[in-house]
Amino acid sequence: MGERGPLPKPYTRRRNRRQTSGKSVTVSRPPMPRNLPPEAKAEWRRIIGELETAGLVASIDRAVLIRYCTAWSDWVELQNLLERSGKLLKGARGHFVRNPLWFMKQDAEQTLAELGRQLCLTPMARLRAGIAHDRPREEGESPALVAIEEYRRKLQG
Repeated sequence: MGERGPLPKPYTRRRNRRQTSGKSVTVSRPPMPRNLPPEAKAEWRRIIGELETAGLVASIDRAVLIRYCTAWSDWVELQNLLERSGKLLKGARGHFVRNPLWFMKQDAEQTLAELGRQLCLTPMARLRAGIAHDRPREEGESPALVAIEEYRRKLQG
């Protein structure tokens, strides 16, 4: 009968392992570039406060934020063009073909999805990062009732 348990790591892998303890990145709001399109600036302003509050953004993330906001601006522009021109166009032989803007919009959506995962902008990415979603209190709701509901949730799971 063979030995139980995982195989031991070779010495070279143990020796070359990176030390990650003690290293951290300061949470800070990166400056917004001036040359962003207006829609990208609006998206930047919409997400930057939430990311900073959650502690998910640092000044070194500026390039990723610029790419995300620019992709959002491109997606909005392509969506508007697609609505005006239609999803189908007449091709060279008179048959209907899919609008090329459709493919460009899909590329923008894929870019948004990937960068959104990197920035924890999707619900699944936030769950994986261990970020809790706080429910905003409604008007007239007492803090005691909210505390009781939170305590029940902790007991259940």
